[in-house]
Amino acid sequence: MRLKSFHGATLTDAMRGVREALGENAIIVATREDETGGVRVTAAIDDPQTPVGETRPLAQPQSGSEALEKIAEAITRHQVPSHLAEKLMASATQFAGDDPILTLGAAIDTHFKFDPITAPLSGDKTGYHPLLLVGPCGAGKTLCTAKFATQATLAKYKATVISTDLERAGGMEQLAAFTRLLKLNLVEIEDWHALRDIVSMQKGNPVFIDTAGHNPFNAVEREATREFISAVGTATLVLQAGLDAAEAIDVAYEYRGLGATRLLVTRLDTVRRIGSLLRLAYECRMPLCNYSASAKVTEPPQPLNPVALARLILKIPGSSAAVEEEAEARRAVI
Repeated sequence: MRLKSFHGATLTDAMRGVREALGENAIIVATREDETGGVRVTAAIDDPQTPVGETRPLAQPQSGSEALEKIAEAITRHQVPSHLAEKLMASATQFAGDDPILTLGAAIDTHFKFDPITAPLSGDKTGYHPLLLVGPCGAGKTLCTAKFATQATLAKYKATVISTDLERAGGMEQLAAFTRLLKLNLVEIEDWHALRDIVSMQKGNPVFIDTAGHNPFNAVEREATREFISAVGTATLVLQAGLDAAEAIDVAYEYRGLGATRLLVTRLDTVRRIGSLLRLAYECRMPLCNYSASAKVTEPPQPLNPVALARLILKIPGSSAAVEEEAEARRAVI
């Protein structure tokens, strides 16, 4: 067996290099983000007669047929719209291998964009920007603010938590309860001028900003959101999973027009199908950043990338497939 690593700007590029150099029978050993940027995939080949790096003929279609069957079943189960399902399956066929997660990940990388929130949670302050969460009422902005602040505090950062949610009953009280436990100061902001001033004073430290839930179709509330986003420069849209896709797309378009640049999905633990989420991300062309799948403040929103999304699609914890597997395992023990 011989090993060779392949580097690409994206997972799709790296996988293309694997297939071109080693053929469809290559075994994917590992995939990771490269220290110099991009993605690096390490692949193995069993045939010692074919030098690594020499182009091999493509294997017969059945090479990745089992993986493609799993992907097709998962896409159907999640009720992915037919036009998007066809695109994903066509791309998956190009990168078909024995590992369905990597195969689907490469297909996802072709059609979706990602911009995960890592700093300051990664321990890297470089390039950190204040995190402003916007979205309609009930999307989960306050809980996500508390989650990020908790992780920053545990990582020994001196975080600042800001809230503009002064009108909603109980809004400040909920966030104040979290910040008291973390021994953080909670700054209340009434207008975008004050927000700009306080943010400018917090350079070098993580800043998490919770905003009031606004109706993006109301002119007055939309303008208020625009002003707060302009004070920071960018914003992350928070939407809960399970929304009607068409309605969610309309909301995302409005917030994107106000300056939101990426999408954070909450309550993923409460749904069993994410076809509407895939349609939302694909049609509004807004990069996916993180997802929250727990109501616990100690469990932060997890970063999303092509492989992470592929894992969610192929097996969501608690999904019908997972429940059936667990039940079968219990029966086998009995």
